[in-house]
Amino acid sequence: MKKVVISLFVMFLLALSLLSFTSAGVGISWDQETALVPENSDVCLTYGVYNPWPEDSYVKIQLSDSLQEIIAYSEGEIESIPKYTFSNSSIPVKFCFRTPSVYQKDCLLFNSLLCSQSCEEEMKVYSGQVEVVEVSESQLGNGGGSATTMTVSAPLKVKVNCLPHTTDYSLVYAVIGILALLILAWRLFWANRAKKKVKKK
Repeated sequence: MKKVVISLFVMFLLALSLLSFTSAGVGISWDQETALVPENSDVCLTYGVYNPWPEDSYVKIQLSDSLQEIIAYSEGEIESIPKYTFSNSSIPVKFCFRTPSVYQKDCLLFNSLLCSQSCEEEMKVYSGQVEVVEVSESQLGNGGGSATTMTVSAPLKVKVNCLPHTTDYSLVYAVIGILALLILAWRLFWANRAKKKVKKK
């Protein structure tokens, strides 16, 4: 009988601890986890953060190191999520990224002019996680610290699309055209000047 009472007491304590653990929490939702964009382009992805539990939650939102390399800015910084904030009314957080030049180009002048691109390299992908870390209010700078209680994450991938193209000679044609006009103008100038000298004689 004594063992039964002890077992029931332990189960009761476990139930209380589970209830207290789930009295507050965080969740994350998203519509798109992958973006395909060319080099030197901007792209933004939005994630929703929610808290369906009956207590407010305090959170920190962070990105994986690989995504930190290309982050341009974020919108909708969140430190707390009110209780009973469900997924259909989640608080949006937008992350905007800027992709760099990552693929090899074959250029005829100064490594930047008259370039072609074959796109034979493997696609560059920046892959990581959006993490929502539940913390205590004190960890947000209002006092002493305490341990993190919960972390949820969502995948995020930014794929850099390589656009193959041949050498664009339009700049060369433009320069040749300008030189031809200058030479023509110079010849007309000297021709008119010669005519005026002949008339004076």
